[in-house]
Amino acid sequence: MDYPCLSLAQLEALETDFVAFLIVNGVEGETWKTLNETNPSKAQELANLFSQVVWEKVLKETRYVKRVSETDRIFGYLAEEQGVLLMGQQNPSGWVFHKAKKHWGGNRESEVFTLLQQGFERATEQEFTEISQLIKTT
Repeated sequence: MDYPCLSLAQLEALETDFVAFLIVNGVEGETWKTLNETNPSKAQELANLFSQVVWEKVLKETRYVKRVSETDRIFGYLAEEQGVLLMGQQNPSGWVFHKAKKHWGGNRESEVFTLLQQGFERATEQEFTEISQLIKTT
């Protein structure tokens, strides 16, 4: 799957990694500056390639996600074969909790990417465990 190119701000935040990536690909300091000026499409190609590497690493390492709003709390554990979502929804009588499981139909990383595109963000194991314990006690 092709993932979007990182923004300039994201590339700047990963500058050290990006520079190391460029060096491994034979592009150092002045060469990068010249490449940007004389062949911007090649420079963009390298930025896109670096973005793919970053996305693949982030998606592979993401195990827990969350999406929190005023009325909803959703936490997920994303294992290799399936994902588990724990959902809390607020209604007039209090919080109602649900649990759902989903087997990955195809590529796990593309499923994780879709969740991130839907507004989920990376979470910690502790956050997932806390909501899991809360559900068990209700």
